[in-house]
Amino acid sequence: MNRLALILITWSLLLAGQPLRSQIREFSLKEAQEYAVNHNYQARNAVIDIAIAERKVRETLASALPQLDASISYNNFINLATQLIPAEFFGGEPGTYMEVQFGTKHNASVQAQLKQLLFNGAWFVGLKVAREARELTQIQLEQAQQEVRQAVANAYYLVLVAQDNLRLMTETIKTMEGLLQETDALFKQGFLEETDVDKLRLLLSELQTNRLMAENQIRSAEYLLKFNLGLSVTDEISLTDNLQMLLMAADPQSFLSEDFDPRNHVTFRMLDVQENIAGLQVKMARTAFMPTAAAFLSQTENAQRNQFNFLDFNQKWFPTTLLGVQISIPILSSGQRIQNTRRASLELEKVINTKRQVTESLKMGVLTSKNNFDVAAVTYRNKKENYELARRIYDKDQIRYKAGIASGTDLKQSYNTLLEAQGAYLGAALEMLNKEIELRKALSKL
Repeated sequence: MNRLALILITWSLLLAGQPLRSQIREFSLKEAQEYAVNHNYQARNAVIDIAIAERKVRETLASALPQLDASISYNNFINLATQLIPAEFFGGEPGTYMEVQFGTKHNASVQAQLKQLLFNGAWFVGLKVAREARELTQIQLEQAQQEVRQAVANAYYLVLVAQDNLRLMTETIKTMEGLLQETDALFKQGFLEETDVDKLRLLLSELQTNRLMAENQIRSAEYLLKFNLGLSVTDEISLTDNLQMLLMAADPQSFLSEDFDPRNHVTFRMLDVQENIAGLQVKMARTAFMPTAAAFLSQTENAQRNQFNFLDFNQKWFPTTLLGVQISIPILSSGQRIQNTRRASLELEKVINTKRQVTESLKMGVLTSKNNFDVAAVTYRNKKENYELARRIYDKDQIRYKAGIASGTDLKQSYNTLLEAQGAYLGAALEMLNKEIELRKALSKL
């Protein structure tokens, strides 16, 4: 019985712990980027912008469909208006007037009016503008997704570099702890002075402080990555890619055969749409010279009573029905419409010039990004070799220190050189990965 109870308790604990483990989200770089595209705040707002633009298109369409409005009015004449009429009209003395009140104390009316747009040049152009604006938001979504992918990659790399920094720091601390134990043992046996032990303790303390700083860097980098992913900073994440694998995949030679067409770049495509919109704005300005036409049908029911009895449906209401067409013809605006058209034409010319400028800017950006990536790759290789050299020197100095050939000062100096080389190596690794992402974005291949 006790054994059965123990088994049940064990299974309960395992099942209770399962949700905690499932809360840890694992991401490769690609998975993190795709997750962020759907959950990042900036990307989600871009999706909402598309929905807003779609509603604008439907709103413009609906404005040309029949519009039905109704109104109800009620007037209570507390004092009816008094008119003076010559008394001689009613057999009175000439030169005198009679006071007469027309109308009733209570008046009510119910009106329904149906309107239909027949022709409005601005509406047709406005509908095209709304559709182009919708297309623009879709391209802006692509731009937002590229920016999100870049931000996620930068944060992902930062976490991996910080983790590698902590790993290397921990390995150095382990080695230093072993060396300190050996040195302390030699001191107790009388082969070394206490100063040698103190120097190593001081160096180990500095290493441990650096490790705390490295751990804090990891936390800060993870906070940034979670934010870019659209996660809460309290969520647990685990990265499945490692730094060395990503560094091996970052090869400048793989971009040598990449052809770049500025017309496929998201920025150029946005300007394409903006040029279309600017051209439509010119047409919109020209429609101000065109007439507009609308038809309407109005039905009004009026009632005049001396008592408030409008809810008595046996009383009579007097109908009025009106069918008509209204045509508005622009004649003179004192040059306002002409100036508006010229201004719109200048705006179009400005967009065309901007497209030419952006075309050259995009070409220059690709060349610059390729050069930066090449330089970053060479720098990374050099810094990596320097780090490996500094590591070998440090390892040899440890051996020399154990043999009594090198002093604690020599060991401290080689450690400082190693620490500096390690920081430069990891910084160069991060720089190379970031430059690769910049190049991919410049090529519009993120």
